[in-house]
This record gives sequence, C-alpha cells and structure tokens, in this order.
Amino acid sequence: EPANDTISQLVLRRLFDDNYNKNTVPLKTSATVVSIEFGIQNIAQVSEISASFTLDLLFSQIWHDPRLRFDHITTCLQNLTLGYSVNLVDIMVEKLWTPNVCFVNSKKTEIHSSPTPNIFLMIYPNGTVWVNYRLQVQSPCMVDLVLFPMDVMNCELIIESYAYNAAKVKLNWREWQPVFSIAKSKLSDFTLYGLQWTKNSFEYAAGQWDQVWTLPGIFNYLVFAFQLTVSLTFSRAYGFYILQMYIPTYSSVFLSFVSFWIDLKALPARITLGVSSLMALTFQYGNVAKNLPRVGYVKSIDVYMVLTTAFIFLTMIEVAFVCYLESENNMRRKERQAEKKKERVAALQRKKDKKKNNYGATTMTNTNAADSDLRSNYDEPFSNGTASHKISISRQANNMFESLHALAQFGIPILKILFSCLYFNSEFPGLLADDDDENTKWTAQNVDKFCRKAFPLSFCLLNLIYWCYYLYQNYLAKAEALAQMTPPS
Repeated sequence: EPANDTISQLVLRRLFDDNYNKNTVPLKTSATVVSIEFGIQNIAQVSEISASFTLDLLFSQIWHDPRLRFDHITTCLQNLTLGYSVNLVDIMVEKLWTPNVCFVNSKKTEIHSSPTPNIFLMIYPNGTVWVNYRLQVQSPCMVDLVLFPMDVMNCELIIESYAYNAAKVKLNWREWQPVFSIAKSKLSDFTLYGLQWTKNSFEYAAGQWDQVWTLPGIFNYLVFAFQLTVSLTFSRAYGFYILQMYIPTYSSVFLSFVSFWIDLKALPARITLGVSSLMALTFQYGNVAKNLPRVGYVKSIDVYMVLTTAFIFLTMIEVAFVCYLESENNMRRKERQAEKKKERVAALQRKKDKKKNNYGATTMTNTNAADSDLRSNYDEPFSNGTASHKISISRQANNMFESLHALAQFGIPILKILFSCLYFNSEFPGLLADDDDENTKWTAQNVDKFCRKAFPLSFCLLNLIYWCYYLYQNYLAKAEALAQMTPPS
C-alpha cells in the first residue's frame, strides 16, 4: 500500500504537469460526451406556498479525457480514487477540466457536508473521469390549485452545461437506468407516482453553432445546447383534508339541518344552531386557507365551501320564512275567526227573529205551524190521522230540532248546547269549525316537513356530483401530466 500511494502521487504529478490545460476541452475535433446519472436519495419537501420542491440526490458525471490516461505509466493501479482533501480541491478546482454541468432552473444548490463535503472523484487508466456529488437541490414546480386538494404538481430539474455549447459538450443520459429513486414515494402530503427523464436541445438567442449560409460569404452562427430534464409528478394525498376539513364541515351542515325538527316556539334555539354551524364552518376553512398561496382563481375547496355555506345560510332563511309564514297565518286565522263569529251571531239573530212566535202554544193563524207541531197530533188521539199522514220524514226531523230549541228556551242548558252544535253544524256547515289551517297549504309545519327531506337529499346529491366531477378531473390531470412526458431518448 505505501508503494501504491507513492505510485499514485507519481501518476498525479505526471498527469497534472505544466502540459495539462484545464481551460481547453479534452477533444479538439469532436464534442466531449458527458454521461449523467441522477439518483434521488430523499424527497425532503414539496411546498405549494413557495412553488418548489427539495431533493437530496446523488449526481454523477462521467466523461473521457485522453490527457488523463495513465495506463502507459503504470499497470499497478486499477484507478485513482480520491476523497475530499486539500490536494483534491486543488486538483478539481484549479487543475481538472470539468464540463461545468449545473441545474439551470434551481433556486438553490448545496453540497452536503457531513462532516466534509461529499465529493467523489475517480480516474480510470484509460482516461475516464467519474465525479459524484451528494447535493441538496431546490427547484421550482408548476402549481395549479384549481383541483385543490385533489391537485397534481409537476416539478422539473433541467441539467445543462453552463459554459459549453453542443459543439463542445454533449450531455447524454447513462445507457442503463440513468434516473432512479431510493426515496420513499409517499410523503406526508404528496405521493410521487411519475418519474420521467428526457433529452432536448435548447436554442439560445445567438442561434446554433452549425454554420448556415445565408448570403454568399457570410456565416450566421447559431448556438444551441443539450438539456437533460428530470420530471417528477406529485399527486396530493387529500386524506388529511378529508379528516380536517370535509368531515367537520359535513357535521356542521347536518347539525344545522336539525333545526327543522325543532318546534318553532323554540326560535332562539334554531337561530343559535344555525349561527354556530356557520361560525364553525368559517373557522375550519380559515385554518386551511391560511396555508395556501393567494391565487386569483377558484379552487375545488372554494366550490365546496360555497356549497356548504349556502346550505347553512338557507337554513337561516328557512327559519325567517317560517316565522313570517306563521305570523301571517295567525293574522289570517284571527280575521277568519272574527268573521265567523259575526256570521254566527247574525245567523242566531236572524233565526230568533224568524222563529220567535213558532214555539209554545200553537195559534190557528199559522196553519203550517199547527200541522207541523208534534204536540198538536198528540192532543187529538181520536182523530182520523189524515193530517199525520201528510207529514214527511224531513219535516219531522226539522220539527225535532224546533222542539229541542223550544225545550232549550225553558232553561235546559245541556239541550241548548246540543241544539247549538247539531243545528248550526247541519244548517251552516263550517261555521263552528276551528281548523282553519286545513285550507292553508303553506304553513310553518308543512314547510319544516318539506325541508326535512329536501335539504339533506339535495345536499347529498350535490356532494355526489362534486366528488364525481373533481375525482375525474384529478384522473385526467394525472394522465395529462404523464402524457406530456415523452419517453426517454
């Protein structure tokens, strides 16, 4: 081993002598091909507030530099493996040529230090260089909260050589599984279900390096570079929002429906129940909304909140409506009772004026009364019965009522009450009835009975439509996000 260390030092001095220039590319006649390997070690965070995600990853670059061949120097070394040290820093930063690969869309990139910077360098005898970094990268995401909390987020990392165009450096993915993940796919609030990688060419304002003839003798230089893109698609796990948002609000809404079973006389209880449900709903939505970015479009949860708030508000409107309806019905009931009372008094007065001389001793001036009075028949038992045969059944019934009224005039209270009930109910039907509400369709009780069925059924139906629609939109968003990711080339 000491001999190997000595040989390693000798090889490093021979490789990085004065003839090695880190500012020139390894190949003069063609582009240097750099193979990229991208390993996701951990998904630290996905934030819709900052529209970004944070990854811990292992990032490898592999290229061939003929100037670093040492197989002609010694055959004792299979490779030169160098960890982080002062000498390695000097070699990497000051002496070694690198393709200067970077994440062009990252917000922040750091090399892990635990406790020393996690950098790995290996040089093979044929001049192949392998550099590996353990990084923490924060990159932007495309946040669309229209389907929140059933939304899908697409996050990208774009890899490019910052200092060299495609004529000097070509970036390619490694031939076998260039992008892999050893991290857990399920986070606390997101699930990683899509991981794709692509290769694209990006044309800058200066154009391409390829020479294009526009006019005779004039060259138009265009610059373009290769870009490698890693796309991660996250689907939000909405179980937290079902437990913390949907179920409590469902409880508040159904609790407000209980007021339909409370008697209208307990009006303060019905009002308190509706107001308390509305306040609880507002509090639940406030806890969720404060953790969301301020966007100017309507989200799925906004539609749900408008739906639930509208039902609680309608329960309060129903309370006001039945109170108004009950007040109007009471007023109309009192007016009808007063009118019927006047009609009964007028009818009694008219009957008294008409019949005041028809009871007691029968006079001969009123032959109809004499014939119709039953007592006249009983005072002459030896008559031939010719008059009694002329009396019909209907007249006997009327005479019975008149006889009862005559007895009532002599001071029999029970018969007087009986006569009043029988006579006026037969002669003037409805005058003695007190159930005036039977002719009124819209009463407070009928409205409450209707709302007991209409409100829960309509709320359940609208929720069924809500969930079916947004779950289907969530499925379409996932399919669209995966369709936009072309197969790796």
